[in-house]
Amino acid sequence: MNKNALRIPKLFFGYLCIFILLFSCNKENPNVIKKKVIFPNRTLIHANIINKDSGRITANVRSPLIEEYTTVDSPYTIFRKGLNLDFFQKGQIKPGYFQANWARLSDVTGIYEGRGNVIIVNEKGDSLKSEQVFWDKKRKTVYTSKIVYLISSKGDSLKASNGLQGTDDLENYTLFNNQGYMYVDDKDQKF
Repeated sequence: MNKNALRIPKLFFGYLCIFILLFSCNKENPNVIKKKVIFPNRTLIHANIINKDSGRITANVRSPLIEEYTTVDSPYTIFRKGLNLDFFQKGQIKPGYFQANWARLSDVTGIYEGRGNVIIVNEKGDSLKSEQVFWDKKRKTVYTSKIVYLISSKGDSLKASNGLQGTDDLENYTLFNNQGYMYVDDKDQKF
């Protein structure tokens, strides 16, 4: 028998095995969920920002951490470690106050969302307390669907179990499923 005759089938069989091994593997990509990570464009640490309009202070913003996201479709600002905001109305000497453990400001709509121990105090000293409040700066309204407490500067206390809608100066509001206490001076009553 010829040595070359046995060598050709062995070579052919070897090349065939290598060909089958190389091209028979099917590349299966696992289903990877790509999560888009958005990073803030600007981060401010221990911020104290004073806004002025025509030389008059309109707001004083204080927060341990402010993150601004301006390159997304709907720009917003996050206050992850809390927000303390003094807002000054024209003609008022005393500022109003907005506090929350976490807050978000939509730059497009001008709506603040506060979560966790939200407190709003108007210039007269009337206060609103809730776990979540939305404040629309443009329309000058506040609203929530969470339990809310209204405490007047006189000591009156109202509780709304299903939230409220009202003006941001707390002059006009609608409470949903409310109860409360109102202090009345005896000398004002006529019998």
